[in-house]
Amino acid sequence: MRIFILEYFLSQKKDRNFKESFYKEGKQILTSLIKSFAKIENLKLSIYVNQNNISLVDNNFKNVDFIVSSNKSQSSYFEKLINLDLNNCDYFLIIAPETNNLLYQITKIMETKNLNNLGCSSECIKKAADKWLLYNNFKNTSIKLAESYLIGRNDLNLDRDFFPAVIKAKYSAGSELEIIKSKKEFKNLSIEDYKGQIIQKIINGVSGSLSIAANSKKLQILSFNKQLINPDNFSYLGSTINYKFSEKNKLNQLAKLIKQKYPNLTGYFGIDFIYNEKGVYLLEINPRITSSYIGLAKISNPAKIILDLAKNKKQLDPEALSKMKFTFYLN
Repeated sequence: MRIFILEYFLSQKKDRNFKESFYKEGKQILTSLIKSFAKIENLKLSIYVNQNNISLVDNNFKNVDFIVSSNKSQSSYFEKLINLDLNNCDYFLIIAPETNNLLYQITKIMETKNLNNLGCSSECIKKAADKWLLYNNFKNTSIKLAESYLIGRNDLNLDRDFFPAVIKAKYSAGSELEIIKSKKEFKNLSIEDYKGQIIQKIINGVSGSLSIAANSKKLQILSFNKQLINPDNFSYLGSTINYKFSEKNKLNQLAKLIKQKYPNLTGYFGIDFIYNEKGVYLLEINPRITSSYIGLAKISNPAKIILDLAKNKKQLDPEALSKMKFTFYLN
């Protein structure tokens, strides 16, 4: 059995539109995936990597091959993926940001290759990664949400106590946002530059996430995580895996409600939330491998759970998960 893995940032030459931290994070996620899948017997990996990044990837593992790319542009990148021969592979797993629909586009290409997907389908990604659709799907339910508005008109009149807030695109990675500290600062923006984006009130509290694996019938919460966030720019620093939130029942219920609303969420995905004295606020769904995987793979083997669920195994390996509390930081 062979799995094709593509981590977007290491699979092409550096793009100055993305932060340097994204490449470092991508390296850690890919290394964690390789190490965790390498523990599974009779399994081989094919890793897609750009020739400029091959030195960044640990190649000391048996049963790991590299497909080296030399694309020079975004158009040639997608063209090479379309023409990529993966007839020797059984599964594929894509790690990419939602930004500019990258995760959707790459997944859609891979779906033409008659392989089993260890992540979410392109159709599900299109829906679950849409932050405005998420807000509208749950705004009239019992789930708490941060007050949000779609920027589309110059007459969007927000009260002073709405701020501070963040502006983010409908399809974007969690750390791709702009902090707006006051109503005055918002009014000084050129609204035309932000049309179609979302402005969202900042909720104070503990930043958290759920790491989840699922198939069409079963959902398994792999860990409850406290996110370590830089308060100045909201950049992600790391996580405490298996953090003991007092509202675990509510978090379990949140995961079930999201799976009911998005039944095609499969493979590994994450749910981001804020926890405070008023309860749990849903922020967004990440229909992909998230950074928490780095810490989770240090204490357990989430790859085994993901693969077992993809094979529709009725019993999951209890030894593949650990309840040990573990804190990690991005390098």
